[in-house]
Amino acid sequence: MDWIQSLKSYVLVVEEGSFNGAARRLSTTSSAVSKRIQWLEDRIGVQLLKRTTRSVTQTEAGALFYDRTKKLLDQLQSVVDETRSVSDSPNGMLKIGATIAVGSKFLVHYLDGFLKKYPDIRIQLITTTPGQMPEMSLDLFITREIEHLNSLSFKSKPLFEDRLGFYASPKYLLEHGEPKNTIELQQHNVLIFGEQLHRELKLADGKRLSLNGNFASTNPEAMFHAAKSGMGILISNAVMIQQELMQGSLVKILPDVQAKDTMVYAYYPKLDYEHTRTRLFLDYLQQRLEEEQNTS
Repeated sequence: MDWIQSLKSYVLVVEEGSFNGAARRLSTTSSAVSKRIQWLEDRIGVQLLKRTTRSVTQTEAGALFYDRTKKLLDQLQSVVDETRSVSDSPNGMLKIGATIAVGSKFLVHYLDGFLKKYPDIRIQLITTTPGQMPEMSLDLFITREIEHLNSLSFKSKPLFEDRLGFYASPKYLLEHGEPKNTIELQQHNVLIFGEQLHRELKLADGKRLSLNGNFASTNPEAMFHAAKSGMGILISNAVMIQQELMQGSLVKILPDVQAKDTMVYAYYPKLDYEHTRTRLFLDYLQQRLEEEQNTS
């Protein structure tokens, strides 16, 4: 019996919830899949699945086995894809992790162009919460600097400076006026990213601003929508709101006032081999960012 084929069969039985579903995915019969699972259980010496006439569920040992097997098969496929890429066109799955804001407001603008340039590569974008540590199963993780990241396991590449500024919609400015300095800014309604309605912001010159508002959210899309609809002043960087600035739905205010810069990095696991898809994506992203900077 083939170990790899049996492992694939087990993963698909769990994901499909049935032997028939796994058999369809593998273009074989349910009895063949059942024999592979039985062979696995005999070789390992534990029961992986509970079978009834209506359902198939995992045992506790089976759940652990699924998690490890899924990662193992993904890693094996990555090695196969990387090996093929040496003499063939780049192909396979590129798993990218990013915070919700970076994924939905930054990365999404570059994915289409990259996939058109490398049509045999596929991308899975996984969004995370701010500050969440990257998983080893990801090929690439893009976020602000993570201070406590294990540098023995990850490499990092700086992408762009996260230069926070202040933006508002024409509607908001028409109704409330435009603040001319930081003193006036503190009298305006500021949209706060987070769980509190208050934010202390350190400026590039070292000064601190105490900002308040009537709307706070951990959802970046809600923040951008609120800003465009005129609910308040948005704290953001221009990279995240390129489209809104081009359309005029948001405009920059207080151009001489800027928050302290932070850097956005691309983190990727240290491997014994060069990950072709990761390198190609980072090269493409860096080139696009440089082109946009030169034209701005």
